Amino acid sequence: MYLPVFLTLILSFVVKLTICNERPVIGILTQEVYWSSFKTSVPLNTSYIAASYVKSIEASGGRVVPVFTNRTTAYYVDVVRKVNGILVPGGGCAFNLSSGIGRSTNEIFQIAKIVNKFNDHFPILGICLGFELLLMASIKGKFPFSKCNAQDMNLPLTLVPEMEAKSVLFRNMPKDIRNTLLTKSVTANHHTKCMRETNFTSMNLDKFWNPITENNDKDNLTFISTIEAKNYPFVGLQFHPEKNAYEWEKDDPHSWSAIYSARYFFDWFVNECRKNKHRYIRKSTLNNELIYNYPTTYVGKLHSALEQVYLFNESK
Repeated sequence: MYLPVFLTLILSFVVKLTICNERPVIGILTQEVYWSSFKTSVPLNTSYIAASYVKSIEASGGRVVPVFTNRTTAYYVDVVRKVNGILVPGGGCAFNLSSGIGRSTNEIFQIAKIVNKFNDHFPILGICLGFELLLMASIKGKFPFSKCNAQDMNLPLTLVPEMEAKSVLFRNMPKDIRNTLLTKSVTANHHTKCMRETNFTSMNLDKFWNPITENNDKDNLTFISTIEAKNYPFVGLQFHPEKNAYEWEKDDPHSWSAIYSARYFFDWFVNECRKNKHRYIRKSTLNNELIYNYPTTYVGKLHSALEQVYLFNESK
């Protein structure tokens, strides 16, 4: 289904890169509002992006465009052609790949695999829900998770020893950030589903992914907290680095060291996005699609886990 379209897509990017892309544009997937804690205050035909993800990308030197749910394959192919990388955010969904953010993630995942096979460096970063959906996309929508109790936990990371040299995140990580991440409780966890090591192996996820870090939940269940694709620039984080600087409803870590170490993940991702020359042919199209065209809505006062969101009318 994808290949004929992609031969055209890839040929349009057969250009020798002489400098890095200094104007990266990152797509962030929207998700269904009816899984959110502020669902009673907005129409159900809307979708949203938490503003903390947008701020995090902007702080690392990228611009953001929303990538909408329930669109055609051709739409997602066009998105990949124009943007330099995709962020799949945390949140909630029905955990299937047939609709909503689950389908969007699967479409992007399959397209990005083909793009990268043609040596066109196209990264994806999945956070919490995004981490989970990337895992599901790599095993055709199977559900590999176990119930766990990792809600509202701030944790240090534990490196899987044999993965340190293989990790794209950790092998060049500055020593002070590495020390903070591995010794201080600076990663914010808010999830009730966990990727256990036994499931990771039994469902053949280890064929596609490397497990980089792990943690224990409140019941001492060990779960994988960072994954990296073996042959693609795809990374998943079960924790929420965007919350350290920008979300205040929960008791997330807000120390200087927590914010500084969380910043690394977005800096790394945006720098990966600089490695391709995907672009908008018309500047006017980019200007019309940038997140700047949409207002933020303050939902923190509704006791939401989020402070601000962007809302989109998906019925249009």
